[in-house]
Amino acid sequence: MIPVFMDYATPSVFESDRERVLLGMSANARRPVRFHGRIKRDTFLLRVALRAMGETIWSNDMWLSDEAILDPVITVHPDRIFFEAFSQDQSVYAMVILSPEMFEAEGEVRTGTTNVDFSAWLWGALGELRTSRETWLRVDPGGFEVRTVKAGGRFEQKVELPVAWVRGFLNLQAAMAMPGTRLTVRPVDLLAAVRYLRYTKAKLSPRALRYQFEPGSDAQLVLEPWEYVVPLRGADHNYEESHTIRTWGRRRLRLIEPLLPFAQRVDIYLKGRALPSFYAVKMKDITFVLGLSGWTENRWTESGGLGLLSWHAPLDASLLARGHQALHLRYTTSVTEMADALDETRDTASHVLVALCRQGRAVYDVENRAYRHRELFERPVDEKTVYPSDARAENARGLLEKGKARVVGCTPRETHKTRRMKTPDGKITREIVYRDWQVAGSAGSCDAVEVVVNDTGRIIFGTCTCEFFKENVLNLGPCEHMLALLAASEPMRRDMATSRAVEI
Repeated sequence: MIPVFMDYATPSVFESDRERVLLGMSANARRPVRFHGRIKRDTFLLRVALRAMGETIWSNDMWLSDEAILDPVITVHPDRIFFEAFSQDQSVYAMVILSPEMFEAEGEVRTGTTNVDFSAWLWGALGELRTSRETWLRVDPGGFEVRTVKAGGRFEQKVELPVAWVRGFLNLQAAMAMPGTRLTVRPVDLLAAVRYLRYTKAKLSPRALRYQFEPGSDAQLVLEPWEYVVPLRGADHNYEESHTIRTWGRRRLRLIEPLLPFAQRVDIYLKGRALPSFYAVKMKDITFVLGLSGWTENRWTESGGLGLLSWHAPLDASLLARGHQALHLRYTTSVTEMADALDETRDTASHVLVALCRQGRAVYDVENRAYRHRELFERPVDEKTVYPSDARAENARGLLEKGKARVVGCTPRETHKTRRMKTPDGKITREIVYRDWQVAGSAGSCDAVEVVVNDTGRIIFGTCTCEFFKENVLNLGPCEHMLALLAASEPMRRDMATSRAVEI
């Protein structure tokens, strides 16, 4: 467990009369950040965005009673204000980015990062924001005059965050900076997909989203298992060969459904099959970023291949300290600017910035493709506690880097079943294809390694000639040779259609 201390002078308040509204957020007094501003425009959009963030935290299907909750984090920078929140089931991340031009600031602005008291009550009260009333947003460690009877005064919280929770949040920050595919889509097209899923629930698998790219054509979105195609008009790409990226956890996209009618565009960042995806909903003066883990049960842990892809060798502590100081002075920096500041290569500068993300000291700005200073905790996390040594994963990475993992066979194993399914136009009959991949090859000193991989990229069966497998089979998870073969086979495991029409 990692303790997080929060000291609030009063609860946050929402006060409204016929002429004026105060949205007062009590900030953690241990990390004083102050911002007072009258909202000049886009009050309604602010309401919708903050409500969506609250939905991420408090919606019933993302609530686990035995999980710790970290109040949203707010960061005040000279050029932007942004909130961050994590769902209780650890599979969804939300960021609300506000332009300072929305506000007429009053008094001293203290930049920095802090937690704000954001209760389920405040989430509900946000529905009362109205554009017809003068509205103030205040973030203050001194608290507010509380007029509600028995509302209470100063209160402190000590939240014991599980190490896995912290690791998930920090993995997310590093995942945002991973290379991948960027698409710009029309909100109406994405809304069509979300609405189809809302009114047509799939009661059987597979249940993925497939982004398909064909040379010379706009990208398109395919909903499984109906194979329903949503054209993404104007979503151009640079793929010169047919390419598919498959993602899961699609029902979580309903969190941005209220935002889409007011959006100018949506930028989608896809990191790969069963890997994280990010949706940046762009509105006037406000951007809402939704981050989704590879699939709901993944919860931003290192499963699903994220650990193998984002790992890099440990960095010198003095180099990290210099990188943190440079970022702190600049607020925001690109990889090139960090390389110049450190007099190092771009590769080293990139590793420094990702390491700062993994310590909770930086966040990746997907809009500007740069890194921003942001202290998630009062003290940097101990990486050895959050990221314990994993000898098998490290050895697998070594085999991959040395080219000692070779795939000799990668063939699909298919099972077909005929099912009746609901659609908005009535029931249809389709032949569902359930597909696993049988991968054979060698890794290191083991010449006969075999794994069976399911459609989300997880090993469900395997064999190896090493001593670890002979002693434990798969009771302690796959051996290093299986992990290396799994990663090496990634480009060969293609995502294909999951159902076919059946003539009755």
